[in-house]
Amino acid sequence: MRLSTSLILLFLSLSAQASVDSEFQAAREAYQKGKFERFSKHAGKIPENYPLAPYIRFWRLKANAPGGAALQKFIDDNPDTPLSDRLRNDLARLYGRAEDWAAFQAQYQAIPRPDQELQCFDLRRRLASGGKVEAEGVALWRTPRDLPSSCDPLFAALAERGALTAEDRLARLRLALDAGNLRLAREVNARLGADVAMEEDALTRAQRNSGHFLESAANTAGQREAALHALTLIAKNDPEIAARAWEARQGGFPEAEQRYGWGQIGVHAARRHDPRATAWFARAGTPQSEAQLLWKTRACLRAGKWLDVYTSIEAMPEALRNEPVWRYWKARALKALNAHYPANVLFAKLSQEINYYGLLAEEELPTRLEARPAEYKVTPDDLKGAEAHIGLKRALLLRRLGDSGNAVGEWDWALRGMNDRQILAAAELARREGWYDRAIISADRTRGEHDFDLRYIAPYRDLATAYAHTNGLDEAWVFGLMRQESRFVDYARSGVGASGLMQIMPATAKWIANQLGLGRKAYAGVKNPETNIRFGTFYLKHIYDSLDQSPVLATAGYNAGPGRARKWQAETPLEGAIYVESIPFSETRDYVKKVLANAMFYRNRFGGEARSLKDRLGTIPARAKNFTISPEDETSPQGPG
Repeated sequence: MRLSTSLILLFLSLSAQASVDSEFQAAREAYQKGKFERFSKHAGKIPENYPLAPYIRFWRLKANAPGGAALQKFIDDNPDTPLSDRLRNDLARLYGRAEDWAAFQAQYQAIPRPDQELQCFDLRRRLASGGKVEAEGVALWRTPRDLPSSCDPLFAALAERGALTAEDRLARLRLALDAGNLRLAREVNARLGADVAMEEDALTRAQRNSGHFLESAANTAGQREAALHALTLIAKNDPEIAARAWEARQGGFPEAEQRYGWGQIGVHAARRHDPRATAWFARAGTPQSEAQLLWKTRACLRAGKWLDVYTSIEAMPEALRNEPVWRYWKARALKALNAHYPANVLFAKLSQEINYYGLLAEEELPTRLEARPAEYKVTPDDLKGAEAHIGLKRALLLRRLGDSGNAVGEWDWALRGMNDRQILAAAELARREGWYDRAIISADRTRGEHDFDLRYIAPYRDLATAYAHTNGLDEAWVFGLMRQESRFVDYARSGVGASGLMQIMPATAKWIANQLGLGRKAYAGVKNPETNIRFGTFYLKHIYDSLDQSPVLATAGYNAGPGRARKWQAETPLEGAIYVESIPFSETRDYVKKVLANAMFYRNRFGGEARSLKDRLGTIPARAKNFTISPEDETSPQGPG
């Protein structure tokens, strides 16, 4: 049988493509190993029209370390790749270190997301030209995180002008101590005057014996900050002991520091769900840190003190107060206080948002709103546009050649400036290529037009539905959990060793294999999608039954361990949404919200029995009076929480 000319040409084209791909991989490997002669040999065989040719040119530049003119030419010639952004950042740093402010500004103004090093260079540029940067500089200074060395001249100049004061240094010292960044705390302390600074070994002594240190003299502002740090360490272990110690010791501190101490005790009491937290917060007065504001609000929620919830939220900085979480709880507080009209105004606006709080807000409204986010389905022409996009082409090719880091960088760069329909076309292209996490992440970015089938894709549906039904679980919940765990990347592996679609640790997989009566080595196949889903749904059913068949408790237990989920229950029944909001681990708190919101969207997509999110959250039963927790109970399928 003779092959047609078109088939022969197709075969030759594919063969040529494979050859060039192979040369590219060889060039990349040689570059990474520093074998530049070998790199040049393979790079010379790659045509200029090859989609990944910019990488060859980029590596040549990096290997030869040319001047700024050559780097600028690459940037100008290759604006459609993130490689140009990398070089622009390199050039900006180069000019910033040389204090060539005109050249720096030319690069800086084109960088979409400058890091802190570049931000400091820009503030120094503006300061050098007589600009007013004091407020921005001090705001940058007040952080518990380490800052790059490019910021040091800025802060020195602000201090010389009197804009960066001892009060600002003490504020950063407190932030560093509160965040546990003792190295930074010592660095900040070293720049305080002797009349302000803490003793050189103060933090070491505070860590070693917090109670004894709290009783010692605190003659300077810095030493008092060390004492407050010691009080916080005590409160983390036992708020009641901390409260007794502070009652006896607070008289030696200024009133503002006394109140801060009570706020710290309140934070750690609230994190432990101690009902006395609200009383300790009351002694603190207005919270003096973001953590105190947040945990005071959560403690008041758990205690049902709606007026205090409202006033606490109103005391938050505007950016924090406008987050969906606090807009929702502000509306709930207003409703509880019989201010129904302003509550419904807040609920109505929030209900248009595609998230956990948007769903809850919609359910609070007396009537469902007609206007919903617009749905859009990608057309063949939309898809052709995505397939022709050079950035998306490069991303897909890099992924196929095993360079996932650059593939993601190219994909995200390509999405910049796209409208909703173009983004959805890119998401559909990723879905067809089996790049499920990019499909989801891309579809999640739309603002006006959406495709919920792309946001909530359902690969492996036959397997997941079958094992969900076998275990008597809601398939929408199983999909909601898988989406959050792995974005359906079957080779996903966490930093602690959890693997697969449902992120299961080897030890948990062994236990499950034993429970299912499988062979001793069956757990080794946990990375396989079918085995992973089988094991994950079995484990989810196990903790669901052991946790009062509560989806909230089981979801929290899947992430942080079933013992912790029980520990977080109250002594009396508690509204599910309030239980979730007061979970002490931010990762688990966010996880539970997303899994249960995902489940709602999957149920809407799959059809079947309608069930509100509030119903899914339900009422969390009171914790058993004889409750105890073992180390095994604190372990999740992903490892220790």
